[in-house]
Amino acid sequence: MSSYVCPECGLDYATISPADAAVAVRSFPRRFGEQLTAVDDRTLLRKRPEPGVWSALEYTAHVRDMFDLMAATVGRMLREDEPSIAFPDPDERAEREHYNDQDVERVLEGLADTAGRFARVIESTSVDDLSRTAVFPWGARDVLTMICNGVHEGKHHLRDAELVLRRLGVDLP
Repeated sequence: MSSYVCPECGLDYATISPADAAVAVRSFPRRFGEQLTAVDDRTLLRKRPEPGVWSALEYTAHVRDMFDLMAATVGRMLREDEPSIAFPDPDERAEREHYNDQDVERVLEGLADTAGRFARVIESTSVDDLSRTAVFPWGARDVLTMICNGVHEGKHHLRDAELVLRRLGVDLP
């Protein structure tokens, strides 16, 4: 795994163990839920503060779908030797699947389901399998890096959702 520190959210991949990753992934449904349910005016959950910036609901739906994709991706990496894996464009998927029109409670339920599935895949991964690789459009990555990418999706977009809500005047706990 190459070391990476996100310049925006500060997540350092080198500090993430698989055990910590599973705990973090399981925490995201609660953490996103706390943010979204703290908003009295539910229309603000669907509001984009400016063009090109998603709403808090869109960020939540994106993380839900990324956890599902990450569980499937890591699962494939564990079953197949160096699979070639394509990833959908997140903006196209958000539009195609109408993230901003989805029911908030169903998105949160889906996030809990996919986070649980992804955490179980992480927990079932042996130390020996962490170095298994796959080829992505952006190059080869190992299982541990993809696990860290999943944690990064949750942390980074939880921060994005919080920033969007604060920009809209929401006083979060």
